[in-house]
Amino acid sequence: MKFTVHYVPHTHYDAEVFLTRDETFEIGYSVALGALAAMRADPQFKFVLDQTCYIAPFLKTHPEERNFLEEMIQAGRLEITCGMHAMPDVNIPSGESFIRQVIAGKGWCEEELGVEVRCGWLLDTFGQHPQIPQLMAKCGFDHNVFQRLGDFDGPTEYWWKGLDGTRLFCHWMRSTYCVLYPAPGNLHEFRKFAELRLKLLKQHAATPHLLAVSGADLTHIQPHVTRIFAEYNRTYDDVEFRVATPKEYFDLVKGSVQFPIFEEDLNPVFQGCYSARIAVKQWNRKVETALVNAELADALAVLLGGRPQAAHLAQAWEGVLFNQFHDIICGSHVDKVYHNTIDRYKAAGAWANQCLDQSLEHLVGQIDTSGEGIPLVVFNPLSWNRDDVVEFRIGFTEQEVFEVEVRDSVGRPMASDLVACERYESGGIKRATVLFVAREVPALGYEVYRAFPAAALPAESALRTNQVTFITADVHLDVLENEFFRLEIDSWNGAIRSLRDKRSGWEVIDPVRPYGNTIVRELDNGNFWEYNGHCKGDALYPMNRPHPLPDEGDSRAAFSHHYGGDGRVSRGQARMDYNVNFAFGRGFFATRVRLYAGLPRIDVHTTLINEEERVRYRMALPTSLPQGTITQEIPFGAIERPAGEFPAQNWMDYGDGQQGISVLNRGLPGNNVEGGVMLLSLLKATALKEGYGEVGGFNRSTKTTDGYELGVTHQFDYALVPRQGDWRQAKISRQGMEFNRPLLGLKTTKHSGRLPQRFSLVELSGESLAVSAVRDTSQGTVVRVYETEGRAQAGAQLRFAFPLEEAAETNLIEKEARSISCTPGNQTLTFDIGPFEIKTFRVVLRPGGLR
Repeated sequence: MKFTVHYVPHTHYDAEVFLTRDETFEIGYSVALGALAAMRADPQFKFVLDQTCYIAPFLKTHPEERNFLEEMIQAGRLEITCGMHAMPDVNIPSGESFIRQVIAGKGWCEEELGVEVRCGWLLDTFGQHPQIPQLMAKCGFDHNVFQRLGDFDGPTEYWWKGLDGTRLFCHWMRSTYCVLYPAPGNLHEFRKFAELRLKLLKQHAATPHLLAVSGADLTHIQPHVTRIFAEYNRTYDDVEFRVATPKEYFDLVKGSVQFPIFEEDLNPVFQGCYSARIAVKQWNRKVETALVNAELADALAVLLGGRPQAAHLAQAWEGVLFNQFHDIICGSHVDKVYHNTIDRYKAAGAWANQCLDQSLEHLVGQIDTSGEGIPLVVFNPLSWNRDDVVEFRIGFTEQEVFEVEVRDSVGRPMASDLVACERYESGGIKRATVLFVAREVPALGYEVYRAFPAAALPAESALRTNQVTFITADVHLDVLENEFFRLEIDSWNGAIRSLRDKRSGWEVIDPVRPYGNTIVRELDNGNFWEYNGHCKGDALYPMNRPHPLPDEGDSRAAFSHHYGGDGRVSRGQARMDYNVNFAFGRGFFATRVRLYAGLPRIDVHTTLINEEERVRYRMALPTSLPQGTITQEIPFGAIERPAGEFPAQNWMDYGDGQQGISVLNRGLPGNNVEGGVMLLSLLKATALKEGYGEVGGFNRSTKTTDGYELGVTHQFDYALVPRQGDWRQAKISRQGMEFNRPLLGLKTTKHSGRLPQRFSLVELSGESLAVSAVRDTSQGTVVRVYETEGRAQAGAQLRFAFPLEEAAETNLIEKEARSISCTPGNQTLTFDIGPFEIKTFRVVLRPGGLR
């Protein structure tokens, strides 16, 4: 069979990895100018540009080339691919962030260039999850081109079937994105070079067409290839070479044969990236959360006459989307890039919080907060009524307030504690931090709570401990207990010796290894990409290397429960804490284990200071389940995975169908279960002293040693949720979202208002459904819903607080609207939704009739 090779020239634009953004611009602009010059000089030459974080500043810097660039687009010689602000990692950011990448990227291309980008280009992304077919198809992509990952003996092209059944046509670049780069300049050497480079592609070709995407990281073009190709085509007849665009290739190939269907998870690869530069992952989760909260508050404020914050929120999103470039968020970059990244997150977070505060203040100003006590408005950013924890600060000038109680809008008392308190000499409260457990806070809404001076200490709660007096009753063991769980914690070192689910009697902790929540420090001679190994840049196949818990006697590992301090229990009516801290080798360790009254969740806050080079830290929880099923959350879904470290979103679960336990996390993607032990990667301390290779702008003189994290205080939040039944019955998806999107409390003054003291903007039927975003747009309010458990639901409903004037269902980027009829006064949208399906609605609401 004679093959036609479609040579697609490109450069892989590494937005910020070994060079800063500005340094990368200098190279990128030179590459783009060179490509345009080659197209001026040679009518056969073509090129691909991707990522609007590169294209937009190039045109701003070189507006003199805009007309010619647009002319080449119209002529079909320059194709814009990717359709995103930056080429992201797709495992660590949220699914909502993926959609925002496309809204930003495709939106810019349509507005500025009149181009609808249809070619997905996750060229160098570090693995992909099986919701990508649905995400990309519903974002308007026809196909996806990538080099990671695939099966060695598997097809080069296939239909990837996602969790919801969506199929996306995919091309896996099994020979990398630099197949024919760098191409020799003479025919003799080129023929030998091409035979070697194309061999693997020919072996797995389903058609006589081969796609040869060719270029490397920040590399210049090869204008001589048109001459070499012409010489080759005149001299030999085994292969025909053409310079092409992706569109030309896919127009020929798609539909030409029956391609196989693939239904796999394309992970993991570069497992070290799940904990390298861990602060980047934690900041990402924090700012993503702030942005979606701010959007919700903005949408509600605009409905009530507030000033839109859309422009400010878009500016904040831009910094986050740039930071989600795969090498940035994965932590595989140099120190100067790391510091730029953190600065961008801080700036974006400040913008998001400013927008949130302004919107909430507008909203609170319209709520009736009149009545006795100090009003506190508690907002719930999730789409179901929920119980959870709120903290607020309070102060008194009256010196006779000795205790405080909190009541809801109908006067019911809430379990509460003073977790910090400064008192007058009289014993009265001067200022304090109050923690309470709010009950049944309305979905995507709020309730007004009130703080009152209390005449006496609150009544007893369901929280129990063996340390019942100010003198330690048992110096070896601390017991913490609520309605759901009983914990026995080693008082010396913080290890959980026993964790019993009181509802079933199940003992979670392995009696042979009774040290739950121990922190393991392990020797790690890897770099940012790998544990105990260096980066293999051509890792195009899954690389699930085992990472079991070391034996306690392993000289390469140290366990926190082999050290010790003086653990103490602090007791309240709303919460009970165990705290301990001590020197951990040359570093420092502290942990707080907390139970709440009425909440089936155990929160853990751990602090580490590392003083060692080339080590990693993990939290280990040995369970009593020798065999079980591992399930991990991915963007907009959940899948079963084998043992090994994989990137999870909010949670991982391990169970046998009758019982199990989930570990929730905030920005800690490296999740693993091996040998019945749940393992959560916390920190990787490494650098590139040994070098990496002089590619992509890397130079050994560039500083990377901040990656050792020496002397840096790191704080980690995670939670344990023992359960009965399976993860669906225990609503673990909801628990993970609740842990990551806490209730928001805003103290205010007493005033009248047109809004009631308890309010829900949107109520969503179906326990497996969730709203991932509510935001204001120029065409109405956008509400995105998805199914979290793999269970189709017919007749699901969105019930709004206000009547619907208009409604439409759109694709994920809010295009291709399909109108939904609305009867006058109707407040409900009814729809069907499939397993793990994502749906987007745009509505125009009429907020009249408020008192």
